[in-house]
Amino acid sequence: MEIILAIFGVTAMLVIGSIWRGYVFSVLWKWFIVPVFPAMPLLSIPVAIGIAMVVSFLAYQYTYTKDDRSEAAKLGGAFGVSLLYPGLVLLMGWVVTLFL
Repeated sequence: MEIILAIFGVTAMLVIGSIWRGYVFSVLWKWFIVPVFPAMPLLSIPVAIGIAMVVSFLAYQYTYTKDDRSEAAKLGGAFGVSLLYPGLVLLMGWVVTLFL
């Protein structure tokens, strides 16, 4: 039962994380790209999700490290990377817009 819940949780986190990253990407695009290049269109969230996935696929580099953390700590780290990091980037982007 725990494995099923873990699989469901990881799957949900991947879906929610992808949607969240797409939203953050579309907002950052609107704030920083469209004003500089007016011919560039605004991005919808599904398009932003797709572009973010392509960039991630091309830029990701796997490095193996032995990880002695517990499964809960690994899930916490994945949560931070998929949900908290885009939120932090959005916050930093918003702060930058205050200086524009």
